[in-house]
Order: sequence, then structure tokens, then C-alpha cells
Amino acid sequence: MVKPVGFDQKIMLHHLDFTENEARKLSRKEMYEALDYFLRSDIQGAKSRKNAITMLMKIWYLVDEETIPLRDKALEMFPHLTKEERLLVHWGMTILAYPFFKDLVQELGKLFRLQDEVPSAVIGRKMKELYGDRRRVEVATSAVLTSIKTWGIVDLLKSRSYKLRPKMSITSTDLNQFITEVILRATNVTAMPIDLLHNHVLFFPFSFDISVTELRNNNQFRLNRQGIDIVIVELSS
Repeated sequence: MVKPVGFDQKIMLHHLDFTENEARKLSRKEMYEALDYFLRSDIQGAKSRKNAITMLMKIWYLVDEETIPLRDKALEMFPHLTKEERLLVHWGMTILAYPFFKDLVQELGKLFRLQDEVPSAVIGRKMKELYGDRRRVEVATSAVLTSIKTWGIVDLLKSRSYKLRPKMSITSTDLNQFITEVILRATNVTAMPIDLLHNHVLFFPFSFDISVTELRNNNQFRLNRQGIDIVIVELSS
């Protein structure tokens, strides 16, 4: 069975910011109209603009049912976040919306743990191994890499390799809880040792430290201690 791709258009941060902002006040029909108008200055082609609208709606508006509470919490936090924190939230919502995006950034995160530079050809081959050797996979890989480059996550070198920019520090308890839920939902695991959450490859552009206290005070999580120093985190719903 061919795995769906979906992420086939470069998305810019101000597109995501606009979508998040309008999602708090517009109906579904109004959202499509507002996005079509807003994107005209960046995306002239009607088909490309339609693709971008579909992606933005899936990330921030037409989210899966189990993700709605997390999305609503993110919408509530968003006006009070810094630029780096907003990027983190967009990153997490995109991971949940698009498995292709999630798989690519996970592979990229693994490679950046081993080396300072990742050739575009290497990540391209890896995505074809996961999704098949087809043109659509090439387009989607380019779309993700180009998007995260414009977001300031990586730099593209003359060698056609990507270099990670300095990690962004995240210290907010609310955002550490957000990261935890995204990781657990995106990896489809029922539980995970809290130590594995720290610097998880899915969030490789960010530096964060999740504590037991931060998660214990959130009803979304259950914590179980195994042995002397292992704490297991799981979603309560």
C-alpha cells in the first residue's frame, strides 16, 4: 500500500501565523476565503494556492478529533508567545497533521545527532525508502526542507547540505506539556520514559528539559514510577 504524502507545498511562517490567528474567529467557509485572499501576494497560481490552503487548514483548523483540545490550548497560548515559541507550536501542529513531515524531521533529527551537516541527497534517499521512489515523494521532501529553511531551522550550504542553526531554548511549562503530548501522539506509543522525551529527535531544533512536576500538574498525563529512577509518562485520554 502506497503511503500518503500530502505535504507538497512550501509553507511560510507568516502563512501559519495568519491561519492560527484567523482560526480563533472565522467559520470554515470564511477561513478558506480569508486564506485565498491572504496567500495571493505569495502564491499566484490557483492550484498551488489551493494546495497551500488545504495544508494550512489541516495544520490549524481541520485537525483530528483527538487533537482538538491540544489545538485549542495552543490557540489560547499563542498571542502570549515569543517568536521562537510560536515556531515550536507550529512545528508540533505540523508534525501531528502530516506524518510525512513527522517522518522527515525525525530522520533529519537522527542524522543531526551524528553529524553537523546532512546532504539533501541523503535525506531524499531515506524518504524514498519510506514512501517509495516516486516524483511525489521528491516534491514533498523538497517542500518540507524548503519550508523549514525559511522558518530559520536550517541553512542550505553550497554543498547542497543542510546545517542546523543554533537550537532555540524552551522553558515554558505549558510548552513542555505541549511537546510531551505531541511526541506521545505522533509516535503512537501508549507510554514513554520521561528521559526519552528530553531532546527527542522530533523536536531537534529546540532545547528543552521536561520535569516530572510539570507533567504531574496536568490532568492530560499519568505518571508511573518503575524502579528507583524511571518515570513513565502516558496520556490519560
